[in-house]
Amino acid sequence: MKDYKIGVLLSAYNGEKYITQQVQSIMNQNNVSNITLLIRNDGSTDHTSQILDDLKEKYSNLIVIEGKNIGLIASFFKLLEVAVKEYDFDYYSFSDQDDYWLKDKLEIAVSYLNANAQDKPLLYGCRSMIVDENLKPTGFMTQAKEKNITFYNTAIQNIVIGHNQVLNKNLAQILLRKKPDFKKIYSQDLWITNIAAVTGSIIFDNTPHTYYRMHGDNQLGYGKGTIDRIYSHIVRLRKKESHKMALQLNYFCKYLNAFLSNDEKREMLLFFNSQYSFGRRYKYIKSSQLYRQNPKETFLFKMLYLLKQYNV
Repeated sequence: MKDYKIGVLLSAYNGEKYITQQVQSIMNQNNVSNITLLIRNDGSTDHTSQILDDLKEKYSNLIVIEGKNIGLIASFFKLLEVAVKEYDFDYYSFSDQDDYWLKDKLEIAVSYLNANAQDKPLLYGCRSMIVDENLKPTGFMTQAKEKNITFYNTAIQNIVIGHNQVLNKNLAQILLRKKPDFKKIYSQDLWITNIAAVTGSIIFDNTPHTYYRMHGDNQLGYGKGTIDRIYSHIVRLRKKESHKMALQLNYFCKYLNAFLSNDEKREMLLFFNSQYSFGRRYKYIKSSQLYRQNPKETFLFKMLYLLKQYNV
């Protein structure tokens, strides 16, 4: 498929330190002639605006949208709305402001998506390598795919990270069918992944095509090894991420109830209705269909559920 258009959507906020390098990595893509980069400046107060003006002069396929600060999630949805209504791309890709893409990232994503029927919503994702501030790889950001990615997985695991998400036009239109309450969305990555899981298909590539830069301002990834993973789980517990994920899932099930199968609805009823006593939680985890890609992570989910970490 040579004649296609892909819109890369980047929400920028005080990104002066790394945004130039990220934009350069997008402009160095193998299929750059098919790419338009839309950047929404979400009310930055540093030198991001000047940097974007300079980049706009350098790259003819870069469009900058200046806006008020509305927050990351609302800003990404605003970008998607503009991209769908005003540009009508064939594919849409999300980008962070501080990562770095390998040259084949979007070319590979489109090849995977194009190999599937376009009459249904499709989401592509891949693994990321964690790198330091000098782009030296230190480990994996995300787990490898070991099992099929279904709603029973995505309900409790954010496996398709936002900066790796590439979607077709069908999924983009579904995302905009009804405006959600952004205050009830904890992670737009997970929101989009769950919508893809219940309305279409998710394609996952275990080969990394992006670098996730670890620095003081972003969230913790999986890290180099066992110690880092244990530490990252402790950090997530302190941030009550399981609880926030469950609250978003509860809202999601109401928002997209019509797309859930009867079996998925039953599972969600059990997930939420079993939370109110230790006995009911124990009974639920013994028969739960929910899983993470790694068996050890699935066991950890069950222990956290038993300990009320997913209670809403």
